[in-house]
Amino acid sequence: MDALTRVIEEVRVRRGLDPRTAVFDVRIEQGPEGCVLVGEATDCAAVEELVARAAAFGAVTDRVVRLPAREAPAEGFGLVRSAVAPLMAEPRISAAPTSHYVLGQRLEVLSRRGPWLRVRGEDGYIGWLHTGYAVLCGEERVRAWENGEEGEPVISLGAELLGEDGTLLCRLPWGARVVREASGLLRLPDGRAGALGSGEVVEVERLPERFPPDGESVVRTARRWMGTPYQWAGVTPAGADCSGYVQSVFRVHGIALPRDSDMQARAGAPVDPGADFAALRPGDLLFFAESGERITHVALSLGGSRIIHSALAAGGVAEYDLNGEDEREVRLRGGFRCARRVLPA
Repeated sequence: MDALTRVIEEVRVRRGLDPRTAVFDVRIEQGPEGCVLVGEATDCAAVEELVARAAAFGAVTDRVVRLPAREAPAEGFGLVRSAVAPLMAEPRISAAPTSHYVLGQRLEVLSRRGPWLRVRGEDGYIGWLHTGYAVLCGEERVRAWENGEEGEPVISLGAELLGEDGTLLCRLPWGARVVREASGLLRLPDGRAGALGSGEVVEVERLPERFPPDGESVVRTARRWMGTPYQWAGVTPAGADCSGYVQSVFRVHGIALPRDSDMQARAGAPVDPGADFAALRPGDLLFFAESGERITHVALSLGGSRIIHSALAAGGVAEYDLNGEDEREVRLRGGFRCARRVLPA
């Protein structure tokens, strides 16, 4: 049993199965006829490797469920129906959130446990979401929603929808996706519709025009988030952590980034920051570690040594100068590890 447990961990490590983006909840149990592999996994090849290696220890029964599971909702997909939906580490309301998805985003349903769905979001992040936050549907419905077959797709930059009686229907966070009907009403994934009361929405097809993938434009967008409080796992101007802030800003510019800072540190191309950070361009990403080399923080360059980031030490989104003498700037400068360029030349 101990030897097989070690093999399970060896397979997990060798294949680089990150629990944030892959499920490999496999364990060994003792059955009446020998050892049994049980659990769930998204990487079928990893399970096959494990079964082959386990055979060296004698008869092993494979009962690992390959995800998406057959007991998952028949629809297989979903759309976020609430303004913001928390993604949980475990299927219980008291669990810690690991991220959030906003209204209108796509979900792939991997499995179900009671009222909880194990889902994979657009950024590949995996976690548990309560069914109350999603409209379950087939992949065709999701594609129709995204491609504008149900109406003109628009993205919220922070908008309020009003019902027929003029009362507030929904607050749409930054990045929420809805469709505009021929009547001008904005329809939500669950079928409700309302008129734009305040704020702004922009047509998806106009995003490249309004939010081009260049550094100065990205900086302007990043500064629109000034005043956002720091919130672990947050991705909206109501609250964001460092990587959720960066991911959400770049998303409207057509740049899809992974969820966490250590993942983002593998995106794009490496950049030499130059002496005193002078070679950094607006829109470059800077990565930091509290100790050692493990990346734990990301910031966005304003050009040169100036950055903007969502920092717990600042209470939220703030601008720093990495050549500055403020205690927080000095500490951050000491934790700098690398810079990456994710924007096209």
